Parts: sequence; structure tokens; C-alpha cells
Amino acid sequence: MITNNEKYRDEVAELIANYVVTVSEKLSPRTELSVKSALIDSIAVSVAALRHPAAQAARRHAYRFPTAGEGCVIWGTQKRVAPDLAALTNGVLLRCHDYNDFFVGGRNSGHPSDMIGGVIAAAEWVNAPGQKLLVAVAVGYEVVAAVFDAFSTAPGGWDYTNLTAIGATCAIAKLLDLDAGQTREALAMTVIPHLASDEIESGDLNKRGDLTMWKRFNGSDAVKNALQACLLAQVGVEGAVRPFVGKFGFIQKLNNKEDPIPMLRERLNPQIPLARITETFMKRWPVGSVAQSAIQAALQARSQIKDISRIKQVRVFAEEGAYEHLVKIRQDPWNPISRETADHSLPYIAAAAVLDGYIQIDSFSPKVVLDPARQRFLKDKVTVTPAPELGTLAGGKHKRAAAGYLSRIEIETADGSVVHGEALPFPGHPKNPFSDADLDGKLRENVEPVAGASRTAQLATLLRSIEKTKGVRELTSLLAFGGSVDIDTASESD
Repeated sequence: MITNNEKYRDEVAELIANYVVTVSEKLSPRTELSVKSALIDSIAVSVAALRHPAAQAARRHAYRFPTAGEGCVIWGTQKRVAPDLAALTNGVLLRCHDYNDFFVGGRNSGHPSDMIGGVIAAAEWVNAPGQKLLVAVAVGYEVVAAVFDAFSTAPGGWDYTNLTAIGATCAIAKLLDLDAGQTREALAMTVIPHLASDEIESGDLNKRGDLTMWKRFNGSDAVKNALQACLLAQVGVEGAVRPFVGKFGFIQKLNNKEDPIPMLRERLNPQIPLARITETFMKRWPVGSVAQSAIQAALQARSQIKDISRIKQVRVFAEEGAYEHLVKIRQDPWNPISRETADHSLPYIAAAAVLDGYIQIDSFSPKVVLDPARQRFLKDKVTVTPAPELGTLAGGKHKRAAAGYLSRIEIETADGSVVHGEALPFPGHPKNPFSDADLDGKLRENVEPVAGASRTAQLATLLRSIEKTKGVRELTSLLAFGGSVDIDTASESD
């Protein structure tokens, strides 16, 4: 006689849950370094975004629900809230400036560090040791890499955050010491109630002529849901019986035709050491991955120009994916009117790099974007052309990503001479990885203006040796600060 356990079995949920509780917690030196790098990079990106309008809105919401005692820190403040609300509020920071890491899998891509705010909130809630946080993040990234290889969100029109949430659930389950059964229920409560549509990436503009603020919330909302699911599973709440393989389950909703189980079984083999986090891309500049090579080329070309007033034309040649994402699908990319429309405009990004000799968060402040001289330069002197020799849509995103989303730049001056910026993998790409100095520089550049030099140095020291901390609250206490900048009223253009 067939039992209900056999009849209504969900092999995907079982496979992932069993992996989480059986995979070795021993991290190689390379993997441990990569986890620390992800934490350092994520903290740098987050603190830099404290004054972003989306971050301020998230805090206004969170401030209404303060907790007494041992809640979780709202980063950049002395205030505390419940862990799921901290996951939402702090997680928003990761996506404010399109500055966090990026992973390209076989069938999907996205930002695994979206999970960091929620994973730290869970670790803070139980005051997990630093080493346990490192293992949890490594597990989360491993699962994200596996589901990015096994699933595609594109056919059903879903957002990548549906897959990141699965990795976040696994990382948090590890931190909370959920058993396989509880982890399976947490996965069920993650994937069925919360399917996020890719309409968020439509490029449609709101009534202000801007991209939707929810794009900055989509990842942290998914991770908040993952944390909530783990907390509910911990007290015995059950999810759907067949969340992945059921008639109306996750796989059916994704509209994928390939069976994901062989790939998941291969990728989530608990005998294989945790290592996929080492494949993550990082970003030196606060724009999408596909613009990083163009910035590098623009800065290289610009360094050869003594007098930028003599520039006649800036010619950008971009691989087809970068052209598609940052020119073709954008509404009037030669006329940006806000931070969001500027940092999604390849013409503007290249112009800013050439005019200033750098790209920073303030390169996209409304005051800078709307400067009349800059707008004239952009419209009169910048061209962008798709360059299939650098990468084609037909060749696939994976091939273009492996190459480095390449772009090259030519700058012609008034006397007819031309200087070149080469098409090379950008800093933070696996072919051009960050050094320790690069990471420390990114942390200082983004944290010191808000938190001060002393606290920034303390953060750097703690994060480099976080495996020695007895509890993650040592980290979050350093994120509970009130700096010289009023993050709740100050404008990013101030």
C-alpha cells in the first residue's frame, strides 16, 4: 500500500533540505575568504545607500514597530526591530545603487548578496558565532548557484529573487539549526506564497518619470519572506505538501520544460565542499554589471586626454547585451532625468566617467545628472553602437558574462586624434578579481563619509577576522551608529 508520504513526495524540497543539514561545514581558505569578501562588499554597499530615498522609506516603515531589548539593529541607527523587519529594512540597502555582487548561472542570474541583510538579522537574533555566519552564507550562495543552474525564471516572467529566496531560506535554516523536515517546510512557505513578477524590470517609468522604487525592495522582500518562513517552520507551521513538483507548484509556475532534479542532484552533493561563492562577480562602480567594462574603458581613454574641453566625440562600442539593457529598452537614454534613469543609461554612464574621471554614487545625484553642460555634452558628443564582435545576444548571456560584458571606448579630440579604452574584464570579474586592497578601498570610500574613519577601521578589522567573534552582535553593534550625516532627512545630493 502506498503511503501519503510516498504519494505526495516532493523530491526537490527533500533534496535541498537534506543538503542543508548534511553538507560539510568545513570551509576551505579560499571559500572562507570569499565569504568574508561578500560580507565586506555588502556592508560597504549598504552603508553607502543609507540616504537613498528607498532606504529612508524603509526606515520610516520600520520605525513604527520598535522592539524593546534584543531586537535587530536597523543599520545606521540605534533603533531595533523584529528580525523579519530588519531583514526587509537593511536588505533594501543592498539594491539601492545596483552596487552589490552578481552571479551568472547556467539558466539564471541575479544578486545572491540580496540575502546578506536577512542572514545577518537571523544571526543577530540568535547571536550566532561568526564562524556559523560564514558557513550559513556559503551554504546560501551554494544553493543560489545550484538553482540558478537548474531553473530559469524567464519563461514564466518571474524575477530572479524567487531563486535567491531559496538560497536565503537555506542559509537561515542553517543558522537556526532547523532539521531537514523543518527546512523542507520553510522552503514550501518560501516558494509558494511569494512569486515575484519580473514586471519590476519592465523599464516603465512612474509619474515622476522614474523607475519604480520597488525594484530596490524586491530582493529584501524575498529574503524577509524566507526568514519568516524559517521562523514559522521552527514553531511547527507547515507549508504546501508538494511545493516544487505539485500540479500548481513552483516548477509548474516557472513554466520550465527541463527536469531540474538531475542538475540539482549533481550541484547539491553534500560530499562536495562549499565553493560556488568563489564564482561571484563584484562591482567596482555603482551601476549594473553590464556597464562595468565600459566605465573601465572610459576611464582608461580619459586618462590620455589633457584637456576635456577639446573632446569632439565619445564613441562607445558595447556588446549586444549591454546595448540592449542600457540603451535599446530604455526610454530616452540620452535624456536622463533622475538617478535611476541615469544609472540605467550607458550614454550617461560613459559621459560621466569621461567628464569626471571617476564614477561614484554622487555621479548620479539629480543635481549632477541635470547639470545643463553635462546634458549638452551627453546629447552632442556621445554615441553608443552595438558591437557583436564583443558579444552577441545569440551567443547567450553566459558567454558574454564569462568574457566580462565587454565594451570599448574611442575619444576623438578637436584635432582629429583618437585615444582608445580597451575592452577588458572589469575589476571584480572572476578574470580580474578584487584584491584585499580593492575591497578595503571600497569599504573606506563608502563607509567613512557616513560612519567615520575609526568605525570604518573597526568594521574592516572585525570582518576580516569574523570567524573569531563569539556572537554576530559584535558586528551589528558597529552598524548601530549615528554619524555626522542625518540619514533620515539628508538628500543624496547634499
